[in-house]
Amino acid sequence: MAKKKNLEPSEEPFDISSVPREVKTQPLAEKKATGKKPAGLGAPPSGPPSTVDAYEKLLSSISEFSSFGKLFKSSAPVELTEAETEYAVNVVKHIYDGHVVFQYNCTNTIPTQLLENVTVFVDSSEAEEFEEVVSKPLRTLPYDSPGQTFVAFGKPEGVPAVGKFSNVLKFIVKEVDSSGEADDDGVEDEYQLEDLEVVPADYMLKVGVANFRNAWESMGDDCERVDEYGLGVRESLAEAVSAVINILGMQPCEGTENVPNNSRSHNCLLSGVFIGNIRVLVRLAFGIDGRQVAMKLSVRSEDQSISDAIHDIVANG
Repeated sequence: MAKKKNLEPSEEPFDISSVPREVKTQPLAEKKATGKKPAGLGAPPSGPPSTVDAYEKLLSSISEFSSFGKLFKSSAPVELTEAETEYAVNVVKHIYDGHVVFQYNCTNTIPTQLLENVTVFVDSSEAEEFEEVVSKPLRTLPYDSPGQTFVAFGKPEGVPAVGKFSNVLKFIVKEVDSSGEADDDGVEDEYQLEDLEVVPADYMLKVGVANFRNAWESMGDDCERVDEYGLGVRESLAEAVSAVINILGMQPCEGTENVPNNSRSHNCLLSGVFIGNIRVLVRLAFGIDGRQVAMKLSVRSEDQSISDAIHDIVANG
């Protein structure tokens, strides 16, 4: 995304004509979320409290993860296999301050097979800031009895490190006869899974505010940053608004995620908590000229480096 210029905080209406036209052809890199691929623009919000509590209880019971500190966020499951395949695998991304744990939920759908020593080999060559620290295999995976295997990575503390991970399911397969008995001898095998991405939105919790204006004024402008960006050609203003909301992974406030039909401009309010438990508020002002979209991004937070990080996420999106 092309950054335009630094602006002083202003209450003036956003004027798209103030944005230089020659740089608006550089679009925000947007990856469409599908049912089987990880969402490049960000993971879905954390699950309900009961799910979060269950994850925290599960992870805290695993000694290898006990030194990781408090769990910040768990993603919704991301499917790594197509439907109706021999092995069904999805992954949950657990985010800590200095670690990320991938929980691979595996199901064996073949009645005549028993899988043993189930692991996921993860290639992190496209995730340079991550270093694998623990791989916890699953001892057995009988037919239609889900189990979990885990791989943990260290990363720079408090940094929203991103990257792509390729995954291969590896195991020993044993044939099971009609009586349910498995062969003594097994054969090593593997199964290619979909790639997985850790994206900036994985480091943001969707946390709303009751009154955005009051929250914005209470936050103050000590750590405010305002810039303008060109989002390039878009099908509609609504598409551009949705793309930015997704890449930031924040909670829309006061229904401002809804864009009226045929609007030429729109304001959107977002709220969230960034890793490190830093509150963040965002004001977005969009304008469209033809199909070219420009955006003014105003960020307030409790830490200037976090306000800058939000702008970096958009600029590098």
